[in-house]
Amino acid sequence: SRFTMRDEPLTLFDIMENYIPHAEFAFLSAYHTTIGDEETPDEVVYFAAGLQFSGFKSVVGTLWVDDDDVVKYIVEAFYDNVLKG
Repeated sequence: SRFTMRDEPLTLFDIMENYIPHAEFAFLSAYHTTIGDEETPDEVVYFAAGLQFSGFKSVVGTLWVDDDDVVKYIVEAFYDNVLKG
């Protein structure tokens, strides 16, 4: 599993290799960030868990599929509520 970045892929191993003790929050708003992928269906650790193992105190992963308008609405509502406290 990996994140597609502009310069090069960022793998789960890259993330877990670097403990990040001051990391507070990660919101993974992408297709199925809480499960493995088709090439490695038996992968025990997925991105959301990998970020927690790396030191992030709170991680939100997603399972949504396609509807960008719905995703946009949910993400905006989530951050509106987080920012309100």
